[in-house]
Amino acid sequence: MTSGPHQSSHASPSRSSLSCCQGGDDSSSSNDISQMPELTGNNNYVVTKNHTFPKRPEVDLTFNNIKYSVKTWNLRKLQRDSKEILHGVSGQFRAGELTAIMGPSGAGKSTLLNVLAGFTVQGASGEIFVNGKRRTPYSERWKRTSTYIQQDSLPRTKLTVGEAMTLAANLKLGYTITSTFKHAQVLDLLEMLGLSHCYDTLCGRLSGGQKKRLDVAFELLSNPSVLFLDEPTTGLDSASCSSCIALLQRLAKMEKRTVVCTIHQPSALLFEMFDSLYALAGGHCIYRGSISSFLPHLMSIGISCPPYHNPADFLIEVAIGDYGVTVDKLSMAAENMWHDNQGIAVDSKLKSNAKTIQVSVIEEPPPPAGFLAQCYLLYKRQLLSLRRDSSLMIVRVLCHLMIGIIFGYLYRGSGYRANSVLANYVYLYGSLLLIVYTGKMAVTLAFPIEMQILTREHFNRWYKLAPYYISLLLVEIPFQAACAATYLIVSYWLTGQPVETHRILCFMVVSIAASLCAQAWGFFIGATTPVKIAVFAGPVIAVLFSVFGFCIRYMDTPVFFRWIFHISYFRAGFHSLLYTIYGSGRSELFCDELYCHYKKPWLFLKEMEINETNVINNLVLIVGMGVLMHLLTASALWCKLNRR
Repeated sequence: MTSGPHQSSHASPSRSSLSCCQGGDDSSSSNDISQMPELTGNNNYVVTKNHTFPKRPEVDLTFNNIKYSVKTWNLRKLQRDSKEILHGVSGQFRAGELTAIMGPSGAGKSTLLNVLAGFTVQGASGEIFVNGKRRTPYSERWKRTSTYIQQDSLPRTKLTVGEAMTLAANLKLGYTITSTFKHAQVLDLLEMLGLSHCYDTLCGRLSGGQKKRLDVAFELLSNPSVLFLDEPTTGLDSASCSSCIALLQRLAKMEKRTVVCTIHQPSALLFEMFDSLYALAGGHCIYRGSISSFLPHLMSIGISCPPYHNPADFLIEVAIGDYGVTVDKLSMAAENMWHDNQGIAVDSKLKSNAKTIQVSVIEEPPPPAGFLAQCYLLYKRQLLSLRRDSSLMIVRVLCHLMIGIIFGYLYRGSGYRANSVLANYVYLYGSLLLIVYTGKMAVTLAFPIEMQILTREHFNRWYKLAPYYISLLLVEIPFQAACAATYLIVSYWLTGQPVETHRILCFMVVSIAASLCAQAWGFFIGATTPVKIAVFAGPVIAVLFSVFGFCIRYMDTPVFFRWIFHISYFRAGFHSLLYTIYGSGRSELFCDELYCHYKKPWLFLKEMEINETNVINNLVLIVGMGVLMHLLTASALWCKLNRR
């Protein structure tokens, strides 16, 4: 291989001569690729203006007889049916080529991409080979070699491009290399992708095309050999589409990467920018080969493209049967063409065409950040995002403060009056219910959005699950505790509760513990259910637990419901609050009437059957329930992330 400058263009002359259309709607589109720095290549390195990137191995990806099926419930037959999405497709994606996976909606494009990338494993079968060696479904070596950029861009909107890239570099490249080295790599990638001028711009203010390029920049930090992209041009205008595909073409050609992307009905100009085409229809492969051979192949089976017609549109029309050719015939013709061109079948070609990689030429990527470093970096990212988007925090704190003032005046003086014991009983119940709901619902609704980002970043090896979850808790737990404390301090003072140190501390600890336990339930519900179900399930579970201990006494509870009484963290918290206020040898309450039935507070506790409450045991139950729910949440997340 010789080193030297490389030039890229939208389409070679040979491709243009095969196009059905002369020119196209995007002929006036600009292409920022021409503004990017020149790259050079040699046997060992890819060199940009300021920095040298270690060369990764060239990868040819071959797959044989890939099938994918999903299980669906048949309500009429009351059984699970199996529906096959991919019907034994085969093919090969080569290093140095930009390959498009095309087909009509529902053809299986994204499904095939998910299976090849390793994002979908359950329900898939077949063989996948990397340079002739069979790849296992959960191969760590494959994950280090490839990256998968999904359709929707989900950057941290409150971080600047520079901050997001620096954090990604620290996570992916670790601390075995210098900060100067990582900073130079970040600057070079941003310059190469035309994002240098956006360094101090918030990610949320980037255009659609810039977000797509930023997604690519994130993953290029780990220097992958294979890039999978799911519809990278969706939602972009003509100029941005051209720029995006030209970038992918450059990455494939000049850096000898294997770049595969799904794309839906590109313009004629974009269509010609691809090197290879893999077409699907109804889960079957109807063409696999070069772009230049596509139209001649269709002509060989009697299908001619009309003059001035977009070849990409023509492909979709053929795939859906507009020209009277069945999918089976197209699939058979594609198989025959593949065997004729290759000379041998894919199965036998796997062994004879396997590449031998010179290990001495390839530099292994640096190890990622360690456990503690990941915790610190992710915690720092969470804090920075919250600081930039402080409106939500301010609203939550102000709401707790205002409701504390309202409750305090509604039940003012009820904490020390004997004739207001029942009113204080309602205040304590309402207070606990408030901080339980605010603790639970805030994370229940927010976590599904976090889940999308977590799934993407975890799959692309940014970090492990444990550091992410710990960093999330380090932010959410103190903030929820502060919100609950704001309400409790204000309302406790206004309602005239006993001013004794041990009672105040116990009241605060039990209340905050119950709120954090509810928050743990919110994490679990948000992580395991869709948003629509979570919005319903969260309040229902809270109400179910709150019924036992307030609306009904233990002796009045049916035997088959008493187990809920024993595991209810709400019951444990509520009884502990009542005992904290009225138990522990509290003196007689103030009575300004002729007779006050609950002048002696122990009478009220005895009547409610909580005169023998053990606050320590209840606190252990609350904390234990919270820890258990966090462990279950982490387990559920692990299953979602690792058993796809």
